[in-house]
Amino acid sequence: MGDVDEMLHRSGRTARAAVGRLEDSTALDGPAGAVRRVAQAVLRPRTVSAVLRGVPAGHAAHPPLTDVPIGLWFSASALDLLAPVAGRRAADRLVGLGVLAAAPTALSGLADWETSERRDPAVRRVGVVHGVANLAALGLYTTSWVLRRRGRRAAGVLVGLAGGTFLGVGGYLGGHLALVRHAPHHDPLATTTVERVATGVRRTTTRGPATDAFEGVPLDETKRSTTDHGEIRTWIEAQGGRPALIPPLGPHEVPVPAAIFPSGPSGSGAVPATWQEWFDAFDRGGLAFVRPAQLTQAPPFFELAQA
Repeated sequence: MGDVDEMLHRSGRTARAAVGRLEDSTALDGPAGAVRRVAQAVLRPRTVSAVLRGVPAGHAAHPPLTDVPIGLWFSASALDLLAPVAGRRAADRLVGLGVLAAAPTALSGLADWETSERRDPAVRRVGVVHGVANLAALGLYTTSWVLRRRGRRAAGVLVGLAGGTFLGVGGYLGGHLALVRHAPHHDPLATTTVERVATGVRRTTTRGPATDAFEGVPLDETKRSTTDHGEIRTWIEAQGGRPALIPPLGPHEVPVPAAIFPSGPSGSGAVPATWQEWFDAFDRGGLAFVRPAQLTQAPPFFELAQA
């Protein structure tokens, strides 16, 4: 059993490392910018945005919707392989229904991605690959349906099986986004958000549409903005500070980095944390640390801005 357990853990570590390389790939930020513009155009009508984000359902719409095309397409492949004659007509219909179901599923996924990608670069990058894999699957299943309709059934079945491969990759990455990165990072019914203040962060009530939790901070010669972990830790500790986190507002929110200085915590509700936990929340939020320019004897004053 020990060898089996080690093999399973090794497999998991290998898969997680592969996804980790996607999370760290800045080359994906360029394509993500183009996807962001498409998402903003699609989600501009408030009613459309609300429906795709899952407001009528009370939670994100994308996770349950993914079961529909996946179930239809895999069922079609099962009939193709197990009942190639008796299940022919049913398999063809299932492929076509899956193609129709893929459109709202993809749009709801785009909505979830748009709410989280600015705060979490890992979600931004993995989400792009997740979307490309699923679009490839959709293209192959659409081709499969066309081939079936034209009487080229054997070719249609093979193309559908190829589509299942891309669908599996997309599904795995979708699971990573939901279960590891905890995306989407927004409760569609939430009425609270996190805003920055001079010495850290606080919670405030909002009634408008969701926006980025952190805005840009004007810089001048008295301020310095950085994302370097070593510099941030050095500065906080030079002011006698210790790492802390403000707990998330909901299950899909990210903790907010804070600090506990001799004069008090930088934000209401801050609790002590390790530096590893602090920087994990910092990176997942896609933040920049804005501090006074001087390294020592500086006021315990910092701001968090969107990187």
